[in-house]
Amino acid sequence: MRQCILLLLSLIGVAHSIAFGGPEQLVKLGPAGASAPVNTVTPVKPPSFSDTFSGRTLDAGKWLVDTGRAPGNIAGVNSGTLSADHVDLSTGMLRLTLNQSVSGGLATSVGAEIRSKQLFSYGTYVWVARAASTSETPQEAGSAASGSVTDVFNFINDSESEIDFEYQGQSPATLEMTNFSTVSHSQSTSTPVAGADSGFHEYKYVWSAAKINFYVDGSLVSTHTEHIPSAPAAVLINLWGTNSASFGGVATNGVARYLYVSLFSYTPLREDTREERRQ
Repeated sequence: MRQCILLLLSLIGVAHSIAFGGPEQLVKLGPAGASAPVNTVTPVKPPSFSDTFSGRTLDAGKWLVDTGRAPGNIAGVNSGTLSADHVDLSTGMLRLTLNQSVSGGLATSVGAEIRSKQLFSYGTYVWVARAASTSETPQEAGSAASGSVTDVFNFINDSESEIDFEYQGQSPATLEMTNFSTVSHSQSTSTPVAGADSGFHEYKYVWSAAKINFYVDGSLVSTHTEHIPSAPAAVLINLWGTNSASFGGVATNGVARYLYVSLFSYTPLREDTREERRQ
């Protein structure tokens, strides 16, 4: 009778572990009712790289500040540059600034960009960000303005690898997701994100050899399976100016805009790819 009671109690323990998460190890019955650990649950892999941008200055061990010519630079239309003076952490997180002035048909756009020193491959990439707006602080009211591009992404070698989350200033409620394996080979989709310029959202993609899954605030919004890049790439965060009737929008004279990022993290995929299948 004592052995039957022990057996019953062990079976109840197994059922409880399965139903309620239980301890990290399930048990199986061994000889004479003894238990042995099996099927150990693998803990979630922590990020191998992360930054909350909470120091007074940008971590020079992790990031470079790019200067010089900016994307969107078009002779006679938009004189676009990147400035180190437009990168700061004075608000308790990363803030990138874009200023624009317009004279005749020429816009002068001064934005900002940071780039990781490390290259990253397949894995999970996460940013927590507020898309560019007129708010001088992370929590104040503000709105987007035409003539800007918010971009959090990876990039290497003229888009040999590139995966983007982008907002255009003239359409701030539309998130664009694009991946490149070369400049001429890409896949793009978009999804609505209300209030991207007025509040913070989590932007995540999971990059593997077969696909890229894109998430906003934890919800899957798109899956790309075409032209998937494979080369390790740097992580970039930038805000740059445009003066175009199409991409980015026509420049807005004299209106400063600010991009805020409170977190970036990267977690490599596990070698057995079980993590990839769960994403």
